[in-house]
Amino acid sequence: MRRKTLVFRADGDATTGLGHLYRMFSLVEMVKITYDFVFLTRSSSPISVVPRIYNVKTIPGAVAKVEEPNWIAANYPPQSHSVIADGYHFDSKYQKRIKELGFKLVYIDDLANEEMFADLVINHSPGLYESNYLKQPYTKFALGTSYALLRPSFLELAKQEREIDKMNTAFVCFGGADPYDLTSMAVKALLRICSVTKINVVLGGTYKHTELYNLSEEDLKSITIYKNLSEEALISIMLQCDFAIAPASTILYELCCVKMPILCGYYVENQKNIYKAMSDANAIYKGDNFSKAVGNDFNKMISKLLNDNEKSTKIQNQNKMFDGRSSNRLIGMINKLHFNLREAVNEDMRTIFEWSNDPDVRNNSFSPEPIAIEVHKEWFKNTLNNNNSLLLIACINDIPAGLIRYEKKNDFSTVGILISKAFRGQGLASQLLEKSAALYFNKFNLPIHAYIMKQNLLSIKSFEKANYKYYKDEIIKTSHSFVYKLEKADVKK
Repeated sequence: MRRKTLVFRADGDATTGLGHLYRMFSLVEMVKITYDFVFLTRSSSPISVVPRIYNVKTIPGAVAKVEEPNWIAANYPPQSHSVIADGYHFDSKYQKRIKELGFKLVYIDDLANEEMFADLVINHSPGLYESNYLKQPYTKFALGTSYALLRPSFLELAKQEREIDKMNTAFVCFGGADPYDLTSMAVKALLRICSVTKINVVLGGTYKHTELYNLSEEDLKSITIYKNLSEEALISIMLQCDFAIAPASTILYELCCVKMPILCGYYVENQKNIYKAMSDANAIYKGDNFSKAVGNDFNKMISKLLNDNEKSTKIQNQNKMFDGRSSNRLIGMINKLHFNLREAVNEDMRTIFEWSNDPDVRNNSFSPEPIAIEVHKEWFKNTLNNNNSLLLIACINDIPAGLIRYEKKNDFSTVGILISKAFRGQGLASQLLEKSAALYFNKFNLPIHAYIMKQNLLSIKSFEKANYKYYKDEIIKTSHSFVYKLEKADVKK
């Protein structure tokens, strides 16, 4: 497989806001270690919000939407590029054309109302299932908050505990453009609540309203306004706050990772799914349709939050939805699109030696002692030259990521597998087992036996996902083990 560069495709403006851009930034940060990338946007997008270190390219305004896939293919050939798109205008026709041109395609969705032609669809709204979609037989899905598109620092915060013992400082943010100026409405309501002594307001990059700045000097003393914040600065401000007011968008997910009571609502169509699911999960205080708020509606909603005695329940439910591991899951899904197998060659000897002596690998082995280099060299040479062995290297975007070994016995073959430390936790083992089994049965007809220590639950799960069936218990070198078995008829197509 030829190594691929990722083309991240998203736009933003005062009408649609900046959510598609910021969501894409999160995904870039997750995968940039493994992939080279280009960040591709329309010339009308606010380039200033894109991180300076990104390789940014623009599509000329003269290129019509219908011609865009052809323009991308002409400038970023599908043989060496894959496309990741986030935006409502990347509809069924657009996706279908991208696929016809030969690209691997990942689409980040919100609405679940288009037929999907992408190889992978990501929708981090809770409460959705594959059955909600029209799709192609090859289309895979990454659905729900387990695949939350969040920046790495927020994912780390999701793994940590936080206690809130007061309700004095508020956080207010309504996204990029805030077309209804909900920011001003919420701030005015907070100013009327005596117990709230500090209000931190974060404005989006395309916020154009002026009413907030026209408040009295006395009111402005308790308000601090921020704009164009770095990830670190935003987190610092959130951690200073005791509760928040925000729409059902990415900012809500970030606040859930920080952990605090949140008054949440929606004001555009793509926020409704998230809002409903977060409400059903009892993770937020309900604000319903913010765009219809009038008079003292915000006062009533904020007062209800402040006077509620069950705030800890909301935070516990937030914890259940955001475990901080979505990055690994998303990287794994993208890596599976750029996965291939090849037979091992002499040049793989040193790499396999280092993988095999990894402490975690040795701990899960029936022979946990370190392997000497001379012993490994002899084993490797014999394995490559043995017609009863099959040694395969799994590659992710042409980078060696793991190996699988089959050894033929009298009436069955044994299998051994390991994943490089850099690629663990991404759900790749089951795909390696599935794809390699197809190659194995092209060469051998004997069933495959897998010997797994009983305590190695992750390995058991991977083999079961690859259609291996429990066969028997067995004691191997004093270790209680399971034997799992795969017949040729059970190989996944």
